[in-house]
Amino acid sequence: MNNFSGWCRKCISMLVLLLSGCAGLPNGMEAPSVTIADFAVGDAGSLFEQQFNLKLRVQNPNGEDLKIDGVAFTLDVNDTPFASGVGNQAITVARFGSGFMPVNAYSSLGGMIRQLGGFLQGDLRTMRYRIKGNLSLAGGARIPFDRRGEFDFSALAPK
Repeated sequence: MNNFSGWCRKCISMLVLLLSGCAGLPNGMEAPSVTIADFAVGDAGSLFEQQFNLKLRVQNPNGEDLKIDGVAFTLDVNDTPFASGVGNQAITVARFGSGFMPVNAYSSLGGMIRQLGGFLQGDLRTMRYRIKGNLSLAGGARIPFDRRGEFDFSALAPK
């Protein structure tokens, strides 16, 4: 019985270590800020899928460099699911610095139609977005992010 309880304690300890390694930030780091710095239409591809080229700005509030080797995210526009994307270009964001990560996002025909309908019914001067996902660090750790922002097009609107 004593061997069994020792084995159980070891298994539980290993499980706790594994779960804490996946869920938390390494070495007590603060989560970086991820925002959209640029958004462009990419390859039209087909009628049913559209590609967008995004440039993400990653700001590092930590005292050590972040070595990022990937990202996976979803993008909502005006509170409606719009696209999802991934990127595998490795970047190093300097301590207390920022860097850019180019990524591709893909939207379905349904996502495009929902956005077009919303734009036709609403105010075209602003566009709200939410980008949510995970940054992958070299070494396997993942850092979740969730950021809301707004693009202001009022300077482009006719007066």
